[in-house]
Amino acid sequence: MIAFLENALGFIVQFLPCVILIFLPFPEEAFRFRRRNIFFWLSVISVAVAVLLSAVLCLRDTEKYPQHIVISNSFMLAAILLILAAYIWLVRESVIKKLMIFFIVMFYGATVYILVNSTYALIFPNQIDTTIYPYTDRFLIMFAAVTALLLPMIIAAVINPLKEYVQLIEPKNMRREFCIVTFSTLLYFTTMICCVTFFGSKGLLQYVLLPMIFMTANQLLIYWLIFRESVRRKLDGEQLHAIEIRQLQYEKIVNDMENTRRMRHDMRHHYNSLNDMLSRGKYDEMKDYLSQLIDTTVKRDDKMYCKNLTVNGLLQYYVGMARDRDISCDVSAECDELMIEPADLTVLFGNTMENAINSCGKYPGERHIEIRLGTVNGSLAIEISNSCKEVNLDKRFSSEDGFMPANAFISSRNGGGYGLSSITHTAQKYGGSAKFRFDAEKELFTVRIRLNMHTN
Repeated sequence: MIAFLENALGFIVQFLPCVILIFLPFPEEAFRFRRRNIFFWLSVISVAVAVLLSAVLCLRDTEKYPQHIVISNSFMLAAILLILAAYIWLVRESVIKKLMIFFIVMFYGATVYILVNSTYALIFPNQIDTTIYPYTDRFLIMFAAVTALLLPMIIAAVINPLKEYVQLIEPKNMRREFCIVTFSTLLYFTTMICCVTFFGSKGLLQYVLLPMIFMTANQLLIYWLIFRESVRRKLDGEQLHAIEIRQLQYEKIVNDMENTRRMRHDMRHHYNSLNDMLSRGKYDEMKDYLSQLIDTTVKRDDKMYCKNLTVNGLLQYYVGMARDRDISCDVSAECDELMIEPADLTVLFGNTMENAINSCGKYPGERHIEIRLGTVNGSLAIEISNSCKEVNLDKRFSSEDGFMPANAFISSRNGGGYGLSSITHTAQKYGGSAKFRFDAEKELFTVRIRLNMHTN
């Protein structure tokens, strides 16, 4: 019974932390089910596999089958493949992202394994464990101690930073880097297996030094690739934001200049017409003409939507653009001073409203955009809904999923678009979030954005 419990606990201590780590970097909305439920059932499966392994080791004929390492490694490999399949299905993210995280966690598992065995060899240099069970009391204590030491460090130094980098990485541009990481990972494990097989019983130097050196180099390679890619994506996003802002400002200046020129020409024409009516004594016609002119002036979009000048100017600009294309707009905006950069507000409204106007332009029925904006408990909340006939959804998602992340929607532009990802990136810059939903029944696309306005 003691051997049974030691093997069950040993398998759980070695296996379960790795299972949890591969899921931690992904946000809640990336899972098919609630993450809490996923962790519960994966823990149950891990315990079941541990109990099964212990039962097989305790009940087998040790005289005919003395190689306990073969059995335990076979169970470990089968469990890894089972969890990998569940992981690929449960997380609705790019396969490249998921495998990159999986490789990093595999390195953690290998590090624990090497540290435990090397520590055992240092403490008991002249002893070879001949027991039929892989997890003796000594190994169990060592696995628990190394896990308690390394697991918090891995979560703080690796997993938590990866949460941000996972959002920034664009997998379609990482295929070359992914191939390099895959090859280096296979080479690493091949080297480790060879060292264990041929040198494990001959000395600590050959058993530990080569795998540890190669593992460190592999880790550095993976981190360098991920950090380089995330930084490059961030810089590309900022450059794209700057280009969009400059383009928007340029178009606004050109439109304002054109409107001013047109207004001057129109006013000159109106003055001449009024002067002609006045000189001929046609006061009734002059009165009617002035009434029409006043009505036309009132229809111009000079409405004050809110007290914030940046938001009000953006709303005037895009609402006017929408109405020029026969798209009705319903606006409700309540905000004053905002601790948000005007450039970031321009990116948010620019991408969201341009997508809404373009979507409405393709809609066959009555075209409509509804804008709701206000501050709630120190956060800026924005909701923009527009008429939409259809969207291109990633096959991992369904319109019944409700609000989804940006990567659920595939751009129809050639080469892909960056609108939704730019919105998400800007929202995350302020500790907020951006979610998107397509209601196929109502033919409505909705964007919800929340930005935290508290100072750090």
